[in-house]
Formats: sequence, structure tokens, C-alpha cells
Amino acid sequence: MNLVFYGRYSNSGQSEQSIEGQRKVCYEFAERNGYKIIGEYIDRALTGTSDNRPEFLRMIADSAKRQFSGALVYQLDRFARNRYDSATYKAKLKKNGVKVLSARENISDDASGVLMEAVLEGMAEYFSRELSQKVKRGMQLSAQKCEFTGSGVPLGYKIVDKKFVIDDDTAPIVKRIFEMYLAGSPMADIIRYLNENGVKTSRGNEFNKNSIRLILTNRKYLGIYRYMDIEIPGGVPQIIDDTTFEQAQILLDKNKKAPARAKAVDEHYLLTTRLFCGHCQAAMTGVSGTSATGGKIYQYYACVTQKRKGDCKKKAVQKTPIEDLVVSSILAALNSDYIDTIARKVAELSVKEGNTDTLKRLTRLLKENDEATENLVKAIESGKAVDVLSAQIEKRQAERADLEAQLAHEKMLRPTLTYDEVRFFFEKFKKGDANDIAYRTALVDTFIDKIYVYDGDDARIEIYCHASEQKINCPISEPQKSSPMGHLVGVFLQNFLKNPITITFLGSR
Repeated sequence: MNLVFYGRYSNSGQSEQSIEGQRKVCYEFAERNGYKIIGEYIDRALTGTSDNRPEFLRMIADSAKRQFSGALVYQLDRFARNRYDSATYKAKLKKNGVKVLSARENISDDASGVLMEAVLEGMAEYFSRELSQKVKRGMQLSAQKCEFTGSGVPLGYKIVDKKFVIDDDTAPIVKRIFEMYLAGSPMADIIRYLNENGVKTSRGNEFNKNSIRLILTNRKYLGIYRYMDIEIPGGVPQIIDDTTFEQAQILLDKNKKAPARAKAVDEHYLLTTRLFCGHCQAAMTGVSGTSATGGKIYQYYACVTQKRKGDCKKKAVQKTPIEDLVVSSILAALNSDYIDTIARKVAELSVKEGNTDTLKRLTRLLKENDEATENLVKAIESGKAVDVLSAQIEKRQAERADLEAQLAHEKMLRPTLTYDEVRFFFEKFKKGDANDIAYRTALVDTFIDKIYVYDGDDARIEIYCHASEQKINCPISEPQKSSPMGHLVGVFLQNFLKNPITITFLGSR
């Protein structure tokens, strides 16, 4: 496994030696476990209570390149000081196939912690969608005025007072691209011409086939302002006349290759990284294929071992039925008792983790400040030097204001989730649209740990949930046949209601 090392020290009594100590322990851990460290990210004199850490953020961004599969830290507080940042950035790394490892600690928190992180990630996803809707409403108001909404400025335009205006320096380039394409120049020649002359795209990059196609199909050059479902002809200055633009579309359509139109539309495999073969324990990944006539596209999950080596006899599983079954199982589990248990455990852990040493210290200092101020007031009342004592009282009051600001900031970094807030979230959460991709993804990410699928006489699906010691067993009759979804879900629910999940928070598989 390829890892990167992340190190950090704050400015409170720590130094470069702290990084060297962290590095030594981490490299020894990697060697002991057969891992290879291929890069380092180090933040010096920066606090972990904030995510404003350049090297940390660079590591998160670089994870998208998928060059490493683990981020190794000395201990977890080097990664993040609070579970909220930890949940957010672990989720981002997880999407890029990267796991956070600690050289000094067992990274697998107790089940309550695992569940809390899953809940926080789910809540963040859910409420970010609500926030997105509010942002979109504000954007729509700007769009109705044909104002720039921050979605990018095409080559040939610039923004003046929130409005699109023609850029006299780059608009001729757009016209030249249309002229060359309609004159019969291949895209490769247009790209070569632009790049050899040092012309850049609106983002400052060299041109490629995709950037040329985006220009040739951008209806903004016709003077049409568009934002989501809002379209306003004449909302921006026109650069390309209607006839030229239409001729370019006809030529693009003519040059388009037919095979490109036969690509699968839906490539979202909901259970990726969670679905496993019950026989060889290998992951099952999404695959697609077409019918004998080439018209219909079929999608499956297939065992990796079976695909690569042929050693496993596990048959492929149809994508839609098993995804529907898993989503239905989660929604069935979200009964009142289960929600109540989750809400209480998450609220307890949230309060526990929110009561940090920093909060305790600031609260103690505030109390001491109040006691000192009260003693100064009593001294004035007893007839002692008013001027001197008044100056000290003012100093204490200024210190108190600073302490209150620090305390408010610390609480903001660690917002406490109450029982009512968590319960309200799940009560709303379970009412989502089970056919909505984003909602289905949030359900699976929040609740499901692993799923094992078996064939043969004992054909079944085992679903392991976060924070549950007991698995859900779903017997399936002839699971590889195209049986109606209602039958599969019905078999599962019948079994589920007879043997409900026992939530004990003792850990997941």
C-alpha cells in the first residue's frame, strides 16, 4: 500500500523536532506493516482546530489523483482536533479511495464513534442540499437580471459591474475558431494553430478537442443568457451570428461518430466499496454490457476474483434489484426505537467530545475573571483607591470580552448535537425520495458497513450495519433470475420483521 505522511505542529511550545519525532514513528510503522511512504505533507506552526492548513488541503486535493491509498499520521489529533472536520475530510478521502491511518492509535473508533461520523457525514450531505437550494434561489434572482453567477466566463467575454460584456481582445479568437471550423479545418489543425500562437482558453490552459467543442456549442455566443432553467435571449452581447452558429452545429453533428452515442447513461453503482462476494470475500464491482442486438444495456455487480482469475464461481448480480433491496432494508430499519437509540448515543458522544480541554480552560478563566472583578468592586465599596481599582476593572472587563470571543469560537468549531436535533434529522431523513440518487447514496453511506452475497443452495444476502453486532440475513430464491423487485423486497421485509436488528453499539463487522 502506498501512503503519504501528514505531520503538523502548533506554535504552542512545539518545534521542528516535533515533526521529526512524528516522522520517525510513522516511518517505523510503515516499515513494520509493509507500507511504502511516497510523499509528505507538513504544516508548521498551524493549529489543528481549523482546516485552514495549506499542506493538509493540498493532501486532500491530491488524493483525487489516486496515487496513494492511505494518509498516515502520528496520531489522530494531527489530522483534525474535532470529529466534525475529521468526518468531513475522511469522507472526501474515502471517495478517492484513501484511508486515514494512525501510527500510535487504533484507527477503528468504537461503534458509537463510527456511527457518529456516519451520521455527521449524512447530515452534512442532507443539509448541504438544503443550503444548495437556498443558494440556487439567490442565484436565480441574479440570473433574472442577466448577472454573472460565478459559473465561469466564456472566452470572448469579461465581467463589468456583474454584467457580461464583449472582450475586444479575445472575441476575435472565438470568431476565428468558427471560421476555421466551417472552412473545413480539422480540430487538430485548429488546436495546433491556437497553441502555437500562444492563445489560451478562458481558464488559461492550452486548447484541446474538448475546449474547442465547448466553444462551438456555447449558445451564449448567440446572445442567449442561460442559468439552469432560465434562458433569456439578448441577455448578453452576441458574438456569433445565427447563421454561422447553426452551420457549425450541422457540421458537428455530421462529424460526430455513431459509437459515441451508444454509451451507457447510468454509470452510478450505489454499492461500490461495500458489496462483497460471500464465497471469496473479494469486492464486487460494477460492470455493464449490451444485449445480443446491441440495443439494451445491462448492469451488474461482478466478483473481482471471478473477473480476473476465474477462481471464484460467484455469478454476477443484477444492479437494480440488489440496490433497491438494500435501500428498502435501511428504510425499514429506521423505526422509532432505532432512531431513538441512535439519537441518544450520538447526542451523548457529541456532548462528551465537545467538552474539550480548551473549553474547560476558557470556562475556568472566565470564572476566575468574574471572581477577580467582584473582589475589585468590593474593594471600591470599602473605600479603597477608586482610580487604580477602576482601571483594573476595565482591564478585567476587556479580558472577559476576549475570553468570551475565544469561547464562542471554540464552541463554533465543535457544535453540540442535541437528542432532538439528531432525532429530527432522521425523522425527516427517512421521508426522502427512495428513487433519488443523492438520497439513496446518503442512506447507504450513513448506515451500511458491508454487504455479502452468496449463491447456491444457501443463496442469501448479509447486510452489516454501522454499530450493530447482528447482521440482517435475507434469504433469496434464485437470486440471479429477473424476479420482480416487489418479491425480493417482500422476502426481505418478511424476514426482517421476524428478526429485527438489535442495536447494541458493540461494533460492526
